[in-house]
Amino acid sequence: MKRQFIITDDGSHTLFVPELNETYHSIRGAVQESLHVFLRAGFHYIVSCPITLPLQILEVGFGTGLNALLTWQEAERLRFPVHYETVEKYPLSAEEAAALNYPEREKLACLHGGRWEVPEVLSPCFTLCKKHVDLLEYTPAGHFDVIYFDAFAPDVQPELWDKNIFCKLYDALNSGGALVTYSAKGTVKRTLRETGFEVQRLAGAMGKRHMIRAIKR
Repeated sequence: MKRQFIITDDGSHTLFVPELNETYHSIRGAVQESLHVFLRAGFHYIVSCPITLPLQILEVGFGTGLNALLTWQEAERLRFPVHYETVEKYPLSAEEAAALNYPEREKLACLHGGRWEVPEVLSPCFTLCKKHVDLLEYTPAGHFDVIYFDAFAPDVQPELWDKNIFCKLYDALNSGGALVTYSAKGTVKRTLRETGFEVQRLAGAMGKRHMIRAIKR
């Protein structure tokens, strides 16, 4: 997959895929979008709930590793142990990963340079397991407290926003667990509700009116 680097409005990198006419993050700020959608609405929400440690996170779309990097930083700041599983069909090359301008480059190198398919303890607070697989073929082996759903947009890859996908993810969530995503499209909300989620519409990241947090009751 051909990708081009773009500097977003907060100075952080994202990648542009010409064949899909799609970016990995908001051009208004990659880091700020990830912090708003996945850390504040997902990680911090679930940390405030009664859960069994370590916190179990599943990410759909490892991409540049930005969500994982920010989660690792926050896990260490809070001294909150996290097991982080992530799914990616098109991993970045070593050259692409090395060119990203995100903070804490040593952590970023560990995220991208580690082995696939096996858990790796990167710090006392952060264990990473990367799965090189298509989401359509992925079957979660464990149960999770929060899911970062960061697939390409529904208009670009509608098959990844299908009810069958959300049913699989619903089954993989612990009771009270949350799925967070940047999209608040009407069809996405309807599909999540049909799956059994309680859908909460939250304020979106920069320039977006809304995002979704979906709870498994």
